[in-house]
Amino acid sequence: MVTPQVYKYKCFWGVEVVVDDDGDGGGEVKGGEVPRFEFRVTHEAKLKELLHKISSLEIKLCSDGVKEFIRLLKGNTGGELLHLYVRSLRNCSELLDAWKLRRGKPGLSYIIKLISAILGHPDGVYDPKDGERIAISKVLNKFARLLVEEYMVELQKELDSKEAKCQNAALLLLASIVRRQSGLASEVAKKFDFKSKTFCRLAEYKKNQKEKRVIKHSTRKAFVGFAMSFLEVGRPGLLRWVLQQREMYSGVLRGLGNDDDETIIYVLSTLRDRVLVEESLVPPGLRSVLFGSVTLEQLVSISGRGNDESAAELAYHTLVLVCTDPCNGLMPDLKRSPSPLRGNPKRLVGLMKRLKATEVSYHRDLLLAIVSGSPFFGSAYMEEFPYNLEDFSSST
Repeated sequence: MVTPQVYKYKCFWGVEVVVDDDGDGGGEVKGGEVPRFEFRVTHEAKLKELLHKISSLEIKLCSDGVKEFIRLLKGNTGGELLHLYVRSLRNCSELLDAWKLRRGKPGLSYIIKLISAILGHPDGVYDPKDGERIAISKVLNKFARLLVEEYMVELQKELDSKEAKCQNAALLLLASIVRRQSGLASEVAKKFDFKSKTFCRLAEYKKNQKEKRVIKHSTRKAFVGFAMSFLEVGRPGLLRWVLQQREMYSGVLRGLGNDDDETIIYVLSTLRDRVLVEESLVPPGLRSVLFGSVTLEQLVSISGRGNDESAAELAYHTLVLVCTDPCNGLMPDLKRSPSPLRGNPKRLVGLMKRLKATEVSYHRDLLLAIVSGSPFFGSAYMEEFPYNLEDFSSST
């Protein structure tokens, strides 16, 4: 019996041709079967091909190259491709050259989106237990810092454009830079123009007026990701500063009722874990600003969607935390020493009146939790009791 042999031949651009030979000559299989050929493109060859495409003046070629690069980065061997790219081209100059080539021309958003995917890749983030990851993260951090220092004006121009694709790409890149480390987040916060009128409008849903549905290329999701990226970093000093950008976070929270469950859970869990904790050092007054009447109304609406929905459950638990813990600025604590907390009784009573306590169990439980926190709210609620008890002939 002859043992089949496998032969590998390296061809153009690192493609390996694998041929099975069963030993009877010529690689032919008995019975007239066709020899098996496998083509395995090495990462080196593929990287050369992709860099060639994204550096092309032809927008279709550039677009295809960026899409394939991002797809491969998201694949099972994406980390290997990323590490190869950073090791081979340590200053990421090809990406900057592609940016300059597309500057002022269609297609720049493709390059920005690719850079975002590279900077946001989990295998490029600092890991103290992985020596190679440490080296890779240093290179990418240096590259990100260069973008903040020299390309922030161009990113602001992309945000001020009327093209949703350009705006989304810029927001995704900025968020990926912020998430890398607190130092980079602080640098973005210092240079970014939070007061831009165009920027604040990016939090709005863009709807098709005829069909009354959200347009595919809405900027809201990318806007939410950018705003929450500062909170994800969790640096106390940065948190206190960035939360004062009220219009940005107001834009996030006021539209929460129209978001999908994934976005709602992302926003509320980030607030719960990063802001509504003692370690955040965010003062009660600033926390109270986050949860204004409109935001509370959004959470009440979400919590009333049904007990089985995870978003509704998280909204309920967030409301309990915000409304019953004096550290969050709504529930008074006049006995606290040395600084009593006055809270915001008017806002809390207004919230209680909006609850559908006889219809939604989460609303009933929230109402009882607030009253348990302070009996004052029980009497204040009864004084403005939202149900009519005068018609004794009514069956209800």
